[in-house]
Amino acid sequence: MKKAVIGIIGCGNIARDVHLKNAFSNPRIRVKWCCDLDDNNLKFVQDNYTPENTTKDYKEVLADDEVQGVLILTVHNVREELIRAAAEAEKAIFVEKPMSLNPRESYDIMKIIKTYGVKFVVGFNRRCAPIVEDAKAILEDQKKNPKDAPWRYKRYGNTVHLKEEDATMVLMRINDDSASFKKYAFDEFVGQGSIIGEFCHFFDLACYLIGKEPIKIYTEGWARTNASVTILFEDQSICTIFDASNGSFDHPKELFEIYYGGVSMQMDHFLQLRVGGREDIYKKNYDFMEDPYPDICDGEGTNLYINKMRERNRRNTDSTVLARSEVNKGHCNMLDRFVDCILLDAPSPCDELDGARATLMCLKARESARLGLPVKISIDEYDYVIS
Repeated sequence: MKKAVIGIIGCGNIARDVHLKNAFSNPRIRVKWCCDLDDNNLKFVQDNYTPENTTKDYKEVLADDEVQGVLILTVHNVREELIRAAAEAEKAIFVEKPMSLNPRESYDIMKIIKTYGVKFVVGFNRRCAPIVEDAKAILEDQKKNPKDAPWRYKRYGNTVHLKEEDATMVLMRINDDSASFKKYAFDEFVGQGSIIGEFCHFFDLACYLIGKEPIKIYTEGWARTNASVTILFEDQSICTIFDASNGSFDHPKELFEIYYGGVSMQMDHFLQLRVGGREDIYKKNYDFMEDPYPDICDGEGTNLYINKMRERNRRNTDSTVLARSEVNKGHCNMLDRFVDCILLDAPSPCDELDGARATLMCLKARESARLGLPVKISIDEYDYVIS
């Protein structure tokens, strides 16, 4: 089997939690280098995986002609320099979210990618979650081939059609816990809070699901965390994102709802898709990615998750000892798409324009929270003309 040769730059929290195990277990990947400035992170890699080489100097990774692509998994505020260096070395690039922290960084990164023509993937993994892929397919099918379930009650038959029915309505509820955040997450000049570090996921997902450009955003709450954001799209579609950073992981984190053309869908914590208004699918359950409690099998979907968490808490309250049952948020699939970019010259599943759009939406949401007013989003603020 042909393998993509990659280097991993940044072996801290997100690498430990997700990317290292995915990269080292992927049969299509050969991890030749692991790089980090922290000796403890490199020791963790050496103790738990089998890197061919480790280094504290990313230039060693980029100087290796055999390396075809790199995963840039560093803190937010140092990524542009690494992206530029990797592009100059003609390496395919996977960068963790957010891609950038301001419009100037977005522009510079987009110009770098255009100049060097390298493959570029932004790690908005939820696009690639199996449950999201299924929901997106159902939504697109309903848009292209609209059909009513035979039980849909239509008082006046097919004689009334509102233009509003052609819009997509999306609701996202995020139950988060700020105690779990990395130490730099709320640093105003590094992580810049959960609107930059976490909302970017959901802004991108909203754009991906709706398939239209955002034109206005309004935030109530704080610019740092704990906020409700409403996004208006060019076709009058609406997405509202409610994020609580004072919740508990005893309960599921993410619930997404989609409404379009007589169809309703709920994606419940990546474990269960429920569909109304369609004859072909009513409910679909998805497997856990990792399950330390296979003996707990009472319930389905998020009820099963809650039961597993309750059993974990009963057995031991030390969260450093007992892990959560992990759901499939699409990390493995997105890494596979990156490999496809390298080996098959496939298009990026999430490119630099997607990254720039999400960054701008984050900044506009923070601005709106501080102004207490809706803020306009213009396409020329992120879809740049680059000379």
